[in-house]
Amino acid sequence: MHAQPLPDDQNWSSSGLGRSEAINQWRDWAASTIAPIDVTVYETDDFAARWSSRGVGQLRLLQLHAPAQRVVHCGDGSAGRATPSIQLVYARRGTLRTLMAGKRFSVEPGQFVLLDNTRFYQMEMDTAHEAVDLMMPQGWLEKYLPDPEALLARPISARTGWGAPLGTLLETMIVGLDESPLPRPLIAEQVGALLALATGFHEPSPSRHRGQLARQILRRIESDYADPELSPERIANDLGISRRYLQALLAGAGTSFVQELNATRLDRASDLLTDPRAASLSLGDVAWRCGFLDPGYFARLFRKRFGVTPSQWRNRCLRH
Repeated sequence: MHAQPLPDDQNWSSSGLGRSEAINQWRDWAASTIAPIDVTVYETDDFAARWSSRGVGQLRLLQLHAPAQRVVHCGDGSAGRATPSIQLVYARRGTLRTLMAGKRFSVEPGQFVLLDNTRFYQMEMDTAHEAVDLMMPQGWLEKYLPDPEALLARPISARTGWGAPLGTLLETMIVGLDESPLPRPLIAEQVGALLALATGFHEPSPSRHRGQLARQILRRIESDYADPELSPERIANDLGISRRYLQALLAGAGTSFVQELNATRLDRASDLLTDPRAASLSLGDVAWRCGFLDPGYFARLFRKRFGVTPSQWRNRCLRH
């Protein structure tokens, strides 16, 4: 028995709509679906777009046929969304030129990339393009990729190696989801398993419990980095372990509390400095929002990490 379309499956097309109405609906849908997001359409006179949205278990599969445009994800989804999510973006047609955490890269047709929907990123498409976005709750994804942070912003081929089965599944879902002989939650499980294979994930720790504790520590740093009073003692107390054991767990993962905290704060600072919406913030405000109480210390760490001063980084990125 074939699966039937679900009640929350939706489709939209600009066909038959006035130009202004179609562009406004396109922008409103993007903002309500992928968290705070701005869309700038380059050629408004010949605007044409369409999308489809389908639930796949806890996932949501979006297929987009879009014009040349710039998409700016504002990066404050953690405050506006109940469930943090990771977005798999698969390019079918057209190049997706992307900026995330100060890193520029392109997603070519036949490639996919993972993006964090709680962080700032920008995509520019110079021509009409087609893409598949798979929205995955972070809690669900961590069953298959316990450390998705390590895999962000890395374009991966969906046509070679273990990426090929995942690419085939995505292509089949686009055209055949309604006729699938399996319930959609089971299809989502296949996506998770193939994603683990395609990204080459393997559990590095011989102890699953130690690995889980280390990931909890890193996730806590990731979520509370802006708190200037965040300390290893506080996290250790919350997890019911000693400070010494916390440090040992991180050392076993090849890092330390200070190293991870500073790296996370600097990554967020680079996001703010490249976000046009934050252009009016002073460097001191950027430092404070990222958990640094001393702007001078922030500037020294930033230059050591990125090779330029914060102001030089901002000027270089916002100029492009």
